[in-house]
Amino acid sequence: MQKTFQLEEATIEELQEALSNGVITSVELTTLYLNRIDYYDHHGLRLNSIPLINADALKQAQAMDELRRQGTLLGPIHGIPFTVKDSYMVKGMTVANGSPALAGLTAREDSFVVAALRAAGGILIGKTNMPPMAAGGMQRGLYGRAESPYNGDYLPAAWFSGSSNGSGTSTAANFAVFGMAEETVSSGRSPASNNGLVAYTPSWGVLSVRGNWPLFPVRDVVVPHTRTVADLTAVLDVIMRDDPITTCDFWRDQKVVTLPESSACRPKDFSALTQRGALRGKRIGVPKMYTGKAEHDPVPIRPSIQALWQRAAADLRALGAEVVETGFPLMEQYHQDPIHLQPFVEQGLLPPGWMEQEWNHLAPNAIEAFLRYVGDENYPGWADIDPDTVFPNPVGSVDERRGHENARYRENIAVIRQGYQPPESLPGFSEALVALNHIREVQFEQWLKTQNLDLLAFPANCDIGQANADTNETAYDHAWQNGNFFSNTNHMMRHLGIPSVSVCMGMMEDTKMPVNLTLMGPGYSDNELIRCAYDYEQSTQHRIAAPRTPPLPAERFEYDPASCIVPARRPAKAVQLSISDSLFEGRRFRLTGQCDPACVLRLFINGHEINGHPINSHEVRLLRQGHQWEVTTLLAPLFKASHGIPETLHIIVLAKTSQGAAVAVEKTVSVPGLYSGKASSIRS
Repeated sequence: MQKTFQLEEATIEELQEALSNGVITSVELTTLYLNRIDYYDHHGLRLNSIPLINADALKQAQAMDELRRQGTLLGPIHGIPFTVKDSYMVKGMTVANGSPALAGLTAREDSFVVAALRAAGGILIGKTNMPPMAAGGMQRGLYGRAESPYNGDYLPAAWFSGSSNGSGTSTAANFAVFGMAEETVSSGRSPASNNGLVAYTPSWGVLSVRGNWPLFPVRDVVVPHTRTVADLTAVLDVIMRDDPITTCDFWRDQKVVTLPESSACRPKDFSALTQRGALRGKRIGVPKMYTGKAEHDPVPIRPSIQALWQRAAADLRALGAEVVETGFPLMEQYHQDPIHLQPFVEQGLLPPGWMEQEWNHLAPNAIEAFLRYVGDENYPGWADIDPDTVFPNPVGSVDERRGHENARYRENIAVIRQGYQPPESLPGFSEALVALNHIREVQFEQWLKTQNLDLLAFPANCDIGQANADTNETAYDHAWQNGNFFSNTNHMMRHLGIPSVSVCMGMMEDTKMPVNLTLMGPGYSDNELIRCAYDYEQSTQHRIAAPRTPPLPAERFEYDPASCIVPARRPAKAVQLSISDSLFEGRRFRLTGQCDPACVLRLFINGHEINGHPINSHEVRLLRQGHQWEVTTLLAPLFKASHGIPETLHIIVLAKTSQGAAVAVEKTVSVPGLYSGKASSIRS
């Protein structure tokens, strides 16, 4: 009986079943994702979400296949490709944090999260795009910015807090199975909302941030991006673990507020988080400020988002929850003075002057500590960096025309030139941490209890920015509006360590863009929020695949389960495959190499599969003689598909034996400059 394999929207569970049953290998799976990146991200649409590719991805995939053949599985993501934001340390790769000033900064080791994912068998595909220093959202950085796989007229993240835009785009476009983002304000939540993804933002200390660039350390957290809640739990099963090293991890390193260990926050069984019925009997508060119903200063809400919220509220009620509208006193106080938080100072809750320390002293000292931790001798410290190169405004941008400074790095670096200060030496440090914890406990958690509320629910954002916000004055001003420039709750959620889970609540009728429902609860209610998100997701199934990146031909195929060879039955002998030479010959491109004669060859160039069977035609010619192979193909179809003459050709050759073993090799060749002036003759 024939079955169908389909890469698009494939879950971790589905892929593990296919890998275990011999339907596909990790080498083949990784090749398919790399081809999608070539086709849609680096060429064609040029979504530009993964500017850095892990050169060892195919080798790592082959190693995972061999372990599977031997009967060893390292964890729930064994053989599964993933991405991480450019703010994560990855051994041997640059960790520029999106900044031109740090383009060559190279990590000597993996961050805790990357190491954990690799130890569990995950295959790192590459690093995702972000603005400089994560100090914004959709501003263009060292690698530009990512674009939307849903509608190119709109931004894939919030204008000023969506720095994980590359993670959001790449995960939604199925360039990997999941992505690891990071958040300080809403940079994990907003890309998830604009891409219909699941995002989880943890309570303080639940997930280690060691080895991740800091922005504002009190607020920084790592954020998984997945397409389903079940996939989220599989990722958390790997990364929600104790990290004995606390260096450069603010909340786990401080000694003022006692936090639970990560292991104490783990459920006994992550499958317990993916059971239906969690919303039944819950009393859910809905802040009127985010649904257009507040009496004073409501956040403007787009009608299409309002309509989705009304449907979401009905869905929650249908699942047995009581949904009640409420004020939001804590957020109202934050909104009065989001920079200095003077209402809390006046109440005696926050030490005077602390916000000056947090913004202007804690942040640069954390950057200095991180650079020392990375240990690249070419970047010895923050004081050695030219501040004008950290976050330059792109030429022709509205920011450049208006002289807008997105982050004050001259003052930031000047602090370090006065000398490094450890966080605990800053005035008001201990009092401030106690105060932030107290504000959450009293003004949020006790308030929930007095209102008889279990959690809050609201639209993740109230509007969406246009893609030309960086160059168009009107679009720029619109993108800066409240409810649009950040996700809802702005700084407050991360500043107080309040956990949340966001899940897609549908597609806006007017923009054809997704928007999420955010569930937010008391500190360390993380697992219950995940359970509620799963219940809502399974009942509604509002996520749809990104329409601009449909499946490629190789990503869907029929197979007979009876003919699949399970990994344990594959021979131990390694498959031999190599690329010898490449040559441009007029209108054609020739590639040669060696391969075991019995293997079936498949060739991909810039994401396009070149027919892998022995054929002769005017477009493709493949010759096999013993261990030698040669492919010649016309350049015109490749150039046409790339919408112009590409700078390089990225080649992947995949070989598979009749016993199910697979190997792949890759090569990138530069397209000679002479072709740039001969496009018309090449295409004729």
